[in-house]
Amino acid sequence: MTPKIIPFAQLKYHWTIYFFAIPSLALVGLFMFYPAMLSAFHSVYRWNGADINEFVGKENFTTLLGDAEFWRSFRVSFIIGVWNIFKMVPAVAVAVCIHRCKSTRAQFFYRILFVAPMVIPPLIVMLIWKSFFFEATNGYLNRFLFSTGFFDVLVWFDQTFQLGGIFKAGSKPAWMGDGRLILFACIFWGLPWVGSFAVLTHLAKLGGIPRELYEAADLDGANWWTRFTKLELPLMMGSINLLLVLVVIDTIKDAGMVLALAGIEGGPGGVVTVPALFMLRKAFIEQQMGAACAVGIVLTAVVMTLKKILDGTADWQLLNRREKSRYRVMGMVMALLLYAFMLYSDGQRPKFAVLNAHDRAWFFLFNAILPGLVMVFLFPWGWVRERIWGPMVATTTGVDAWRVTLRQVAAREAHLARMGSAFYHWRERVKGLGLTFSRHGFVLAILAFAYLPMYLMVIVSFKNNAEFYAHPATLTFPLHWENWAQAWDAVIPSLANSVFTTTASTALTLFLALAGAYFFARVRMPGSSFLWYCILFLMMMPTIANAIPLYRLLIDMNLSNTLSALIFIGAASGQMFALFVLRNFVADLPQDLFEAADIDGASHLRQMLTIVAPLSGPILGVLGLIHAVGQWNEWIMPLIVIRDAERLPVTVQLLRMSGEYIKLWGPLMAGYAMASIPIILLFILCMRLFVRNLTEGAVKG
Repeated sequence: MTPKIIPFAQLKYHWTIYFFAIPSLALVGLFMFYPAMLSAFHSVYRWNGADINEFVGKENFTTLLGDAEFWRSFRVSFIIGVWNIFKMVPAVAVAVCIHRCKSTRAQFFYRILFVAPMVIPPLIVMLIWKSFFFEATNGYLNRFLFSTGFFDVLVWFDQTFQLGGIFKAGSKPAWMGDGRLILFACIFWGLPWVGSFAVLTHLAKLGGIPRELYEAADLDGANWWTRFTKLELPLMMGSINLLLVLVVIDTIKDAGMVLALAGIEGGPGGVVTVPALFMLRKAFIEQQMGAACAVGIVLTAVVMTLKKILDGTADWQLLNRREKSRYRVMGMVMALLLYAFMLYSDGQRPKFAVLNAHDRAWFFLFNAILPGLVMVFLFPWGWVRERIWGPMVATTTGVDAWRVTLRQVAAREAHLARMGSAFYHWRERVKGLGLTFSRHGFVLAILAFAYLPMYLMVIVSFKNNAEFYAHPATLTFPLHWENWAQAWDAVIPSLANSVFTTTASTALTLFLALAGAYFFARVRMPGSSFLWYCILFLMMMPTIANAIPLYRLLIDMNLSNTLSALIFIGAASGQMFALFVLRNFVADLPQDLFEAADIDGASHLRQMLTIVAPLSGPILGVLGLIHAVGQWNEWIMPLIVIRDAERLPVTVQLLRMSGEYIKLWGPLMAGYAMASIPIILLFILCMRLFVRNLTEGAVKG
């Protein structure tokens, strides 16, 4: 649908359509854009959030540049981010294995199974790992190391490479209590790191590969690895690039994982402090809210720059020379900043500060500019695809790209065929059975790991503490149903709060977003393009960066410590993604429908109710489900906003229960299960709609 352009001279005849967008824009402007402006304003003030508000200019930023902990936080985030990129590999492997299943029933069955773990709140999964796997005395990880003898290998490795006694014979590693091991725990949790959203996104891309390409590959004698590297992987790069952007940005702006596993102090000595956690500690522990706003500004600048670079390198082939040069310069700046992080990470000033001018220039050349140039010209994925990957997949047909490389393979297959058809067919049959067994075995093994936290949660919920310590992973009798009754009394108020806030926030988000999407897709009014770019800007801004001004805004509006605050914040943050998706969906609706409605004299409200709303039912269902899951799982903002125990959502209540010194494991796990049941039931009711729309590419953008 082509939007109808309304010039300024005709605005008086069409001004009422602004009412479609005003509620949505007002909500986003008040709870998203206004706190962002306040954050920029207070970043140049020494502000404690109350009675101290003194203008200090750039002092907050210069103080940050000299703060060794600030630099170390970026180094920790960089290390976690690099590992998170490597952790994308299992999802790609699982998606390819499912796609290659010959049975469509098996493919649909695996899709359904991979959807279920996605709805378990990530906070619960993290707490299960912290309580069960990383516990020093009876944790599953230490039990595995000692029962298999692998701990002796770690002790030998420690002694050989002089790691400082991290692993000592006869002592169990304290994964969450040792500053040298807690970073490993923050990286290792969630094994095998297969996200359901990533698997379904890759499957959506793989489903678009024409069957003729596989037939051509078979004629050329392509094996399973050649099909992957020359056909499937190049055509999956779109989804891989999308998930890469999400992984990198989420790693930089996220504080939830470290906060749940290591606490607000960032573990022993703050060794796993990330920038967002550093900001929260500045604000709520040290009461330096002006400095925290400065951290938020820096964090926003880093996130937006990274997203710009990643978006540009994803479309590297389409860029002109000037655009490529600009991205290389941006990459060099980021590389220099990264190198500066490494220089500052030990708490010392850069060594060139004590050198003379001549030596300082040479030091800077060989220790900063050259590493930066290497990172710029070797690291970007777009450059790699242009210089290395591009020639390998020069054509999208996937046939001519591998003919030369498979010539020897085809000759060998022809030789085997001449040796005798019986032997050749027997060999191919055995090979096919082996690949099928390996494929299904790999997927089932990944599913077993994915469902392990759910299994432990249910099993332990029927045990008392003595049975848990004696038999932690097996079902014991009698079943202690009183654990569920005790958990019910503990979590039912917070469970009701979560149901209310999630339902209200989802309904408000969908209603306002649909009206706003109609406005942006149907007409092009004066100022509409500017408003749309403001929404895109807010989409790139990390919400956590504006948490401090938003908290003060809620206090000024008397919304602090209320459920209404959670509803409005959830609806405002969900508006931007919902507007982006729905605008694209409404813009793709047939133009003839709206032209016929205009001829019949239908108003904009009538067109939205009779055309847009009915046709948007499936996409509204998917967006509602995604928003409901996100709102249900949110816990950082409620932890900041809500003080009274009777108003806490269930995730924060479970976090408090897990922090108690004396734990009753049965009721605690029963509480975890109760927090997961409502969202699991919602997914069961909407599963077919969600899987069909996601795997068929209905969710665009």
